[in-house]
Amino acid sequence: MRRFLPVLGLLLLFTPAFAMGGGHAEVDPKMELFRIINFVVFVWLLYKFAGNAVKKFFSDRKEQIAQAIEEAKKARIEAEERFEEAKKKVSNVEQEVQAILKNAERERDEQVAKIREETHRMVERIRQQAKAATDLEIQRAKLELQKEAIDLAVDMAQNLLKEKITPEDQRNLIKDYITKVKEVH
Repeated sequence: MRRFLPVLGLLLLFTPAFAMGGGHAEVDPKMELFRIINFVVFVWLLYKFAGNAVKKFFSDRKEQIAQAIEEAKKARIEAEERFEEAKKKVSNVEQEVQAILKNAERERDEQVAKIREETHRMVERIRQQAKAATDLEIQRAKLELQKEAIDLAVDMAQNLLKEKITPEDQRNLIKDYITKVKEVH
């Protein structure tokens, strides 16, 4: 009987809708009763033959929904765990990035120091090479000046000798030279 109460409630709910359907025709109470009985029989047959299937459908659907809710809870818990792991990894990544940046700065400073040191060594080497080159040029210039001075002195001495030396002086010089050469032997 409890099962028929909702059906009867629906029937009473829709009865005025059936009555409004046609316009100005009079409603025959026998015909309305026949329609109601016909509808109740239809609902009862539907319930009798399809009731178990409908119950099973809703029961299965209820189980599916419960299972989906349980899976969603598990998925949520897993997602929260993954989120926590990701947060830890992100915080670790930030620390690793800071460490890498510090390491890179340290290496950069070391490289800059090495480059400066190498530059100072190269500058010093270039200075030494330049000094050696200038010293060498100065010595070469001095030698050339000495050579020119000697050449000038020789030329001047030759000119003086040509002007002031006599043939007798030349003979005396040759004798002195020969004597000295004999003494050496």
